[in-house]
Amino acid sequence: MSGPDFRDLVGDDISPDEMAELERVDRLLRSVPPPPSEVPGTLTRSVERIGTERRLWTRRRLAAVAALAAALSALFFGVGRWTDTDGAHYRVTVPLQATASAPSASGLIKVADRDESTGNWELQLRVSGLPKLSGGEYYVLWLAKNGKYVATCGTFNVGRGTTTVDMTVSYRLSDYDSWVISSHKEDSPWLLSARIRT
Repeated sequence: MSGPDFRDLVGDDISPDEMAELERVDRLLRSVPPPPSEVPGTLTRSVERIGTERRLWTRRRLAAVAALAAALSALFFGVGRWTDTDGAHYRVTVPLQATASAPSASGLIKVADRDESTGNWELQLRVSGLPKLSGGEYYVLWLAKNGKYVATCGTFNVGRGTTTVDMTVSYRLSDYDSWVISSHKEDSPWLLSARIRT
């Protein structure tokens, strides 16, 4: 059984140009091969996935992001702590005065709160302008009283520019009246000094 004639479907009230275009489209549509008798499995699976949403934040990814955030926080805290040159945790800053024996030298001592559990004071010493010593010589940060060396806080050497040294002392700072820097020989002249403030 044949289908209806094309002209019966479109009627007689169209122009010859429109009829030619419709016939061309009809031929194109009829030239398309029929669908396969069986749908391929790959197409079925693709269609089944349409509309299903893949979760971006799985538990594993959330755990990895949390671990990364914790590691970065620890890293930035550590870097900030190691590179802290402003001494925000120091409560007293004492500028050292140059003496006639080292007129171009300068220095600064920062003192933290005393650790009540150990009795220790954390210090940070910064000096510049001291000459580099040769051989086994070194500088000493002293505690002095009545113009005399009494106790050492630590020893250090200097390089070019500013030298920063962290020290810890257990003395009662109120027992002394001055901070002093000299070379390691006890009869060496004072190079830098300051009154003790705690």
